[in-house]
Order: sequence, then C-alpha cells, then structure tokens
Amino acid sequence: MFPFGLLMMLVLVAGYFLLPQYEQKILDKHSIEQDRILREQEIDLSIRYDSKIAELKKENAELHKRIVNEKELKILNQQLIDEKKRLEFKIKDGKGLHKDNGIHAKQLAQKYEKEIEKLNESNGYLTTYRKKMQENVQLMSKVDLIEKYGHGPHLIEIVVQFDSHKGINDQGVFTIRMAPSEEMPHSVYWFLEQVQRKLYDGCSFHYSADHVIQAGPAPNFLSSPNPQLNKRFKDAGFHSILFQEYSEKFPHEKFTLGYAGRPGGPDFYISMKNNTKIHGPGGQGSYEDRVEADACFAKVVNGFDVVERIHTSPVKKGDHALEANVAIVSMKIKVKKVVNNNNK
Repeated sequence: MFPFGLLMMLVLVAGYFLLPQYEQKILDKHSIEQDRILREQEIDLSIRYDSKIAELKKENAELHKRIVNEKELKILNQQLIDEKKRLEFKIKDGKGLHKDNGIHAKQLAQKYEKEIEKLNESNGYLTTYRKKMQENVQLMSKVDLIEKYGHGPHLIEIVVQFDSHKGINDQGVFTIRMAPSEEMPHSVYWFLEQVQRKLYDGCSFHYSADHVIQAGPAPNFLSSPNPQLNKRFKDAGFHSILFQEYSEKFPHEKFTLGYAGRPGGPDFYISMKNNTKIHGPGGQGSYEDRVEADACFAKVVNGFDVVERIHTSPVKKGDHALEANVAIVSMKIKVKKVVNNNNK
C-alpha cells in the first residue's frame, strides 16, 4: 500500500510541475498560429488594396484627361456665351446693322445657343463622371480603412530631431489625431498607409512661412547620400492622393494638417493659423474649379511646443526654406488603449 501511495504522490508532483509546461507549449503553439493568421490577413489586405489602387490610378488617369477636356470646354463655353451676348446686344440695339446683317446675326446667335447647349451637356456629363469616381474612391478607402485600422480615433506619434549642433540627440515629439473616417476617408487612409509603410521616416520639415510649416521628402542632416526619398513614395504608389477631398466639417483651422499641391502630397503642412480662407474651397483662386480645396485630414493634439519650435526655426535669407531641415525620425500609429469602464 505504501509503494502505491508513494507512486501516486510522485505522479501528482510530476503533474504539478509538468502541466504548466504543457499548457505553456499549447499557448505558444496557439500564439504562433495566431501570428501566422494575422500576417496572412495583413498580406492579403495589402495585396487587395494595392490591386485596387492600381485600378483606381488607371481610372484616375482617364479622369484627369477628361477633366482637362472639361477645362477646355468651360473656356470655349464662356467664349461662346460672351459672343452670344455681344450679338444679342447688337440685335437689340440695331446700330450699325442693316436688315440682312441683323438676320445673319440672329442666325449666328441661334447657332451659338445650340453649341452652348451641347457643351453644357458635355460639362454636366464630365462633372457627374468625376463625382462618381470620387465617391467610389471614398467608399473603397473607408472600407479598407476600417478593416485595417479600425473605426478610430487614429493617433500618430511623430518624432523629430533638430540640428542643434549640441552634440546630443535634440529630439521632440508631437501627436496628431486623424479626421473622422466619415468625413475624410480617402485622405485619412492614404496618410495612415504612408505612415504604416514608414515612407515619411527620414523626411524633413523644410519650409516655414507665417501661416504654415511644411514637411515632405527632403533630406536633412541625418540623411545618407542620395536618399531618393521622393522615389520611395512613387515606388510604393502613394505619391499623391487621387483627388482633392475636402469636408466643411474639418476645415483648415490652426494646427490642422493638409496635403500640399494638387491633388496633394506627399508634402503636407501644418497650419499655424486659421487657413480656411486661403486653403479652403476656392482659396487658391483657380479658374478651372472655384470649389476645390486642399485636403485637410488631421490635427495636432499634443506637443504644440515642438510644432512652434519648428515654426520659429531660422529660415534662409529672402526665402522660407529652413536653414537646417528638421529631421522626421519616425512616425508611428499609436494603438488605442481599451479602458475598462466597470472600474469607474
């Protein structure tokens, strides 16, 4: 009886020590399998999105061709309208026109009127086509944004380094919060992808004016020779957004981020004052579309002193270029912490 009891005791002791190890192996195996599944899902998402982006870029190229034609049509349209008004005025006034000339002028006016109607139809079609394209881009961006990055809010931590010549790492950190996905799905998704792919790491804040500071693929004092930063964006397919997305619910207020250029990117700027008037709808005074605006997609929420320091950094004489570009060391998407409200 005693040997049996001793045997049982040994079995229990062995189980006490070996069971946790066995459970840990099971957990490790499960964790590895989970990591594999997550990696496969991430790769699948990237492939799907890259494929969609390729299709969209192709459609976008066609869209730009149509938009160029639309601009030409608008100019011709305006010329015809002006000529029609001139002729109608002459007909009404009757000065300098014989009877035959008056009849001819009426015929010309009617001809121009028909041509204007046709041009208006063409303009209407192109406008509808462009709007539909933009809506499709927004829908696809929103679906992929939520699927890959969640509903938000999406926060990004930006680490910069100043060339202070102090012999130390003179760094600063500020945080931005992306615009709601319901308002700016394409621009928000685009920027998150640029950050996730580390395209801005190694770039610089290189420009400071009264109203903005601007960053983009410009080298800095930490850069290696010929860094080819611009090529990095082009090779990744994220050089510029596909269209100028804008929402009046997220205007260019102080400390907001907007894409520079048309349609915008990869350079972006931080507004150092309310720029809604000059960067909002019609702010650039373009003839072709007076309702266009720079995409405004994020806002600084922390580290304002760092942003102000960049803004007050010395610039070159007679220029707004910084004397020493401020290096972007890294941009990282911050994982949202889950708060347990039951403990409150």
